Amino acid sequence: MNIRLGRLLGIPVSVDISWFVIFALIVFTLAQYYFPQFYPGLSPVMNWFAGLVAALLLFASVLLHELMHSVVARRNNIDIGGITLFIFGGVSRLREEPSTPASELKMALAGPATSFALALVFWLAMVIGGTAIFGPVGLAILQYLAGINVMLAVFNMLPGFPLDGGRVFRAILWGTLNDLDRATRYASWVGQGLGYLFMVLGFTMMLFGNFVSGLWLVFIGWFLSNTAQQSYQQVVLRRALSGVGVGSIMTQEFPHINPEMPLDEFVHDYLLRYDHSAFPIIDGEDLIGIVTVSEVRDVPREQWHTTTVRQVARPPEEERKIDEYDDAFDALMQMAGGHTRRLLVMHDGKLKGMVTEDSIINIVRRKLQLGI
Repeated sequence: MNIRLGRLLGIPVSVDISWFVIFALIVFTLAQYYFPQFYPGLSPVMNWFAGLVAALLLFASVLLHELMHSVVARRNNIDIGGITLFIFGGVSRLREEPSTPASELKMALAGPATSFALALVFWLAMVIGGTAIFGPVGLAILQYLAGINVMLAVFNMLPGFPLDGGRVFRAILWGTLNDLDRATRYASWVGQGLGYLFMVLGFTMMLFGNFVSGLWLVFIGWFLSNTAQQSYQQVVLRRALSGVGVGSIMTQEFPHINPEMPLDEFVHDYLLRYDHSAFPIIDGEDLIGIVTVSEVRDVPREQWHTTTVRQVARPPEEERKIDEYDDAFDALMQMAGGHTRRLLVMHDGKLKGMVTEDSIINIVRRKLQLGI
């Protein structure tokens, strides 16, 4: 679940619900452990204040890191879906792959360069301003932010896809091999390997008593290995679905179902006879709703003969929709994000058909089998 924050430089920014978990955890860790250990002169209230401010500025730094990725991507004609902050940091959602290794390289380096620049700014502010200007609390916050931004840049430059360093590695391979698929596959293998290495190190740390840090390393490794695999799969899907429009694969032929038909008649005459996962219910030219097995199952069987299709149909507003001229890959990503296996295909407010996850995957499977 994402919460929309607004736009920065025209780019949508949102926060995943998981972000609040990591934000609270970072504030707690800074206030209870970091600042009391390294700055014992601060009062408990000041520790919590410093933890809150430092956590907010940390995520502002992460947001700037991702914003620069998006800005450089946009300047290189790469469509950006937006920026999302989540439990493991932030991500710029690319709607398409870079067209050249050079554009990939520039986009990938923009984030770490921003983090290094922020670290330098915080360090200079700490050195020039000192305690006289910022006080002990401000100095503690600046020192933390300088260090954490360096760590953020260094971590992101590890050569495992989809980290920034992995994208740099992929750009180099892409330029050398002249093959984006192979470059992505090799960079993803390195990303998965790094993820497994982090998990092994994390479990080792947990065995030797450093449970919290080890657990975090395990989670980061798990996230990196999974994301590396998923990123490669996305590239394969995007390439396989290149040029495939929703209109060319949607189902257009549906049986005409009377909205006043009782459910028992609908089940025997349509639900059991047709190989459709969902049935649009149309009255004239107006879409009333969608009926699936789930809607029928929610009604006790003894009431099927007195309950009409209209009464159980899901309202169109509850269904995800896509235009018939949109790309099949966009449809697949929308299904994944909305946890659904179908989309209503609309154009000019009218139902044109329905596209399902199975129909898209079948196209991908055939193209991969044919090597096209």
